[in-house]
Amino acid sequence: MKRYNCQCFMAIGLTFLLFFSACSQSRQPLAAPTLLPGTDRDMLTPGYWICRHPSPDTLVLSDYQISALNRYIETELKTVQDITQIPVPLSGKDISKAIQKEIDRQRGGTRYFSTGLSVTSDFYDHMVRDMNLSFVGADIFPTYGLVIRFSDQRLLPTARSLYTQPLSTDFDEIQNNALDLGTSVMILHQIQIQGEKWSYVVAPDSSGWVETRNIARCSAEALEEFVHPDRLVVITRPKADVYLNPELTECNAFVQMGVRLPMVQSAEDVFQVLIPASDEQGYLVKRNGYVRKAQAREGYLPYTARNILQQAFEMLNALYGWGGMFGEQDCSRFVQQVFATVGIMLPRNSLDQAAVGKLLAEFAAGTPAEKKAAVLSGQAVGGTALLYLKGHIMLYLGESEYCPYVIHDTWSYRVPDGQQELTYKIGRVSVTSLDLGKGSHNGSLLDRLKSVRVLQ
Repeated sequence: MKRYNCQCFMAIGLTFLLFFSACSQSRQPLAAPTLLPGTDRDMLTPGYWICRHPSPDTLVLSDYQISALNRYIETELKTVQDITQIPVPLSGKDISKAIQKEIDRQRGGTRYFSTGLSVTSDFYDHMVRDMNLSFVGADIFPTYGLVIRFSDQRLLPTARSLYTQPLSTDFDEIQNNALDLGTSVMILHQIQIQGEKWSYVVAPDSSGWVETRNIARCSAEALEEFVHPDRLVVITRPKADVYLNPELTECNAFVQMGVRLPMVQSAEDVFQVLIPASDEQGYLVKRNGYVRKAQAREGYLPYTARNILQQAFEMLNALYGWGGMFGEQDCSRFVQQVFATVGIMLPRNSLDQAAVGKLLAEFAAGTPAEKKAAVLSGQAVGGTALLYLKGHIMLYLGESEYCPYVIHDTWSYRVPDGQQELTYKIGRVSVTSLDLGKGSHNGSLLDRLKSVRVLQ
């Protein structure tokens, strides 16, 4: 068995803090160094980890096996859903309860506007009144739609941000998800608040409020044609521009890694795709769009460790965005995007992602770090294993000098400073050692590791 010795990489007492940490901050965060503690520059390319992989080009799952995994996620775990297959009608009572539950949850906590002022009960009272939940029928026969531009999905129908700390700007408690161009939705309820129209929608991996202007309504048949095309283009770069002309001079929107669009034809340097737009009445109009071949490919990548590692490192240093804020991604969205390029449709939430695949190990509280490291060393391989700790998900890379490493979208870490701690903001996709935080109050990433699963 390999010995476990990562301390040669670490500064003693370094404490890693993810966005979900409940510890209070007494000082403003400092900028993290470009080269994070415990890493060196050679580790910041996929080749470094591919060369340490025993079989980077072996097919992990076939197309058929990936389809079976996706069906399991949809039908057994029920954490992703094909909008076109949801039985109707839906229970209006259940929808109303879900909406009211979220209002009550937000009302039950202390919230602040971006100005620093506290959110009062009047804010929620007016929202409840404008939601018109009493008009939701016993049965809902939904309409369907496609998202026509990158859109925030909100937990409440408001563009105003609410925070748990005054004068905060990074973690909007109302931000639920971000929906890319072409995302299919089921529209369950529509309202108007202060002149703005909102739709409560079910997307494949989340539910919430979207500005109605960002959705083109369509029939179930039109949605089916768009969601299940004969040929598709898959985005393989962190962001890709979608143009309205083959000369690529009229930009329409951007899409993120893993987005799939119906393919019309392939030209020398571009893919012609179908993109949704809306007419003056808000109904679907299909338009031609154009994507550079350097940013996409026809069909999914083969599911190999090499491809997953290369796609993950495409995202290296991509900015962090809680719930898709700022057009970016958080930890679970990062993992979701990477695996979408090979056709695996993971859930949106990190806890749900941690239920997918073959379980290698679950660790009880207090399990020695050495035992966890031994499991990783003996059973996990880079590019296929997901590592979960409370509220956070990471992609395993492999070992270097007997120390396990991951790539993940993370927020910050802490360093003891007398009786207090200094916080260093990372705010990007990073390579870090699992030993980060060793000896701290919270423990290292490895100390807090709860489970290891392989996506196969």
